[in-house]
Amino acid sequence: MLTSTPLPTALPTNTPSPTATATAVETAVVPEEQATAVLQAGQWSAMVYHEGLGQIVLVNGGPERGKPAAEPLELWGWDGEAWTLLDDSGPVWRNWAGVAYDAGRDVLVVHGGLQQERRFDETWEWDGQTWSLHDGSGPHGREGAGMVYDSGRGKLVLFGGAIDGPEIVGDTWEWDGQTWTQVATSGPPARFPAGTGYDPIRQQVLVYGGHDVRTSEEIPFFGDFWAWDGVAWQELPLTEPSPGIRVATSFVFDPVSAQLLMFGGSDLDSFRTDLWGWDGTQWTLLVEDTGMPPRSGFNIVAYDAAREVFVLFGGVDRPGGAVVDETWEWDREVWVCAAGCDS
Repeated sequence: MLTSTPLPTALPTNTPSPTATATAVETAVVPEEQATAVLQAGQWSAMVYHEGLGQIVLVNGGPERGKPAAEPLELWGWDGEAWTLLDDSGPVWRNWAGVAYDAGRDVLVVHGGLQQERRFDETWEWDGQTWSLHDGSGPHGREGAGMVYDSGRGKLVLFGGAIDGPEIVGDTWEWDGQTWTQVATSGPPARFPAGTGYDPIRQQVLVYGGHDVRTSEEIPFFGDFWAWDGVAWQELPLTEPSPGIRVATSFVFDPVSAQLLMFGGSDLDSFRTDLWGWDGTQWTLLVEDTGMPPRSGFNIVAYDAAREVFVLFGGVDRPGGAVVDETWEWDREVWVCAAGCDS
């Protein structure tokens, strides 16, 4: 059993809401020396495929403690061979932010997040060159919320997370590029950080697992599965086999097999190295052991549509453990370590 808290619980200090709305932040020209900058993996990062740029973009986090508060949030791009620093001219760094790519508007969206004892109540957008800050009123400052782009409805959907103090919530919000709207207060029980993904075939936002924090000694873990259709949440029945309890697992949709894939995460006993697929009806264990080191992460897998491979970066190797500073790729047949492995 995991005796350490497997994931950070909510911290008590909130950040005042920004007063500016859609404030543009000029993106500086990247100095030549940044072309050779070295990526130092944060513990709780997020990764998306940016269609406008045609590459994977990593929203890098930081360590649990020790990083200066004023240092910037780094965006890195992966071209299949190396990571390149794309931008560090916007907001300050943060962990556990909600991150998604809005394909309809061609912008990367970052909401909330946590920096040591500071929780951010703000929404940022990056259009590939410039950052814009929007009033965070809506979901307010929170960490560990799941956020995905609903391409069928052209909106971002945010679910759950931790807000004031130790409070974990189970509400649902939508972002249309201008306004946050709360669209549900019922559905999956309160939790964070759940596996969250979007199935474009069935046009559903899917949430799996996560945990609550009711007291320091009572931490309920979940192995349930929910779907949001834009109107209401529905709990999906699970038959065996199924992934069971999962915390901080990563979801990504495979357009070839038309399955939502689940990578790793932790259960009550260990960090997993398996790969599951959901076809809209049933979970299937696709790979029992990917050959990667065990890890748990939050949105650390993305599908590179230009190169037709899945990319996994980072994660942590155990509760309170070290960052797994590696980049792996999967072509649907073989997992290959592309960067950061000792071998």
